[in-house]
Amino acid sequence: MNDKTYLQGRRRVGRSLAVEAPAKVNLHLEVLKQRHDGYHEIETVLQAVELCDLVTVTLDDRFPGGPPDLSLRVSSGPWRVPADETNLCWRAARHFCRETGMSGSLRLELRKSIPPAAGLGGGSSDAAAVLLACNELFDTGLEETELEELAAALGADVPFFIRGGTALGRGTGTRLTRLPLIRSGQFLIVKPDMELKTAEVYANLKMGLTVNSTKANIHVIKPQLARFPTPTWPGFNRLEEVVLPWAPELQRLVLNLRDAAPVAMMTGSGSAVVAVFPDGFDAEGIVNEYKEAGYFVVMVKPRACGVRVKDVEASG
Repeated sequence: MNDKTYLQGRRRVGRSLAVEAPAKVNLHLEVLKQRHDGYHEIETVLQAVELCDLVTVTLDDRFPGGPPDLSLRVSSGPWRVPADETNLCWRAARHFCRETGMSGSLRLELRKSIPPAAGLGGGSSDAAAVLLACNELFDTGLEETELEELAAALGADVPFFIRGGTALGRGTGTRLTRLPLIRSGQFLIVKPDMELKTAEVYANLKMGLTVNSTKANIHVIKPQLARFPTPTWPGFNRLEEVVLPWAPELQRLVLNLRDAAPVAMMTGSGSAVVAVFPDGFDAEGIVNEYKEAGYFVVMVKPRACGVRVKDVEASG
């Protein structure tokens, strides 16, 4: 994208944008094959939900070019989240400036509500929020498709969060097809006090077991979105084959929630589990049970969009 000419724009500096960065859940995740580059081809149904981090980006000054001057402050509650160049927010700001030719002094602030290392895509969503904010603050005028192109270099889940809603992800997850929006259901997200590394989970997947799967396919799944959640939902998470046998606590959690909800499975590579209940179902007892057990627990609605600007203000 470096060969494209970008207008500098005439917006003043000293503005802050606060952007909501939602979590996602996987309602189906099949692993098709391992690629020559070490990554895996997948087919997955992604759903954004109303559990959001808040990312605030402030442009204090603009430069004619060169690396941006970045700072990052993180409020992460009980979780350990880096506040340096390893954070995806930092990497997203640097990537945006490098690819568009823009630069300046940027202050990033991240307030975490999405637990990390949970399969909920929080870091990827935060990165997408930074791209959206930079596009607005620098007045580069990139379209959604162009932002998704930028996002793909930052991670497999990042492009999804530009638009959010309900989508089919193929390839490594970056090749997206919009699906009919899921508008109903109560999404219960439960996470034990454990963190799983995505690369290690995929590395332990026995690919021979996934060939020619007949359990589910997208042609069966797509027509059921209109009446989701339903007990006949054929989606599943192939990575459970790796994780659940050596994580008994997580296995019990998945099985217990399957007894209670029409749809329940690990999301992403874990360790969060999502259970979807019909609207109107009284799940208060289930919620309280897992809260009392010390788990991270939240009940949320599906979200029809991805990252969105929540507030605009002059910086102090």
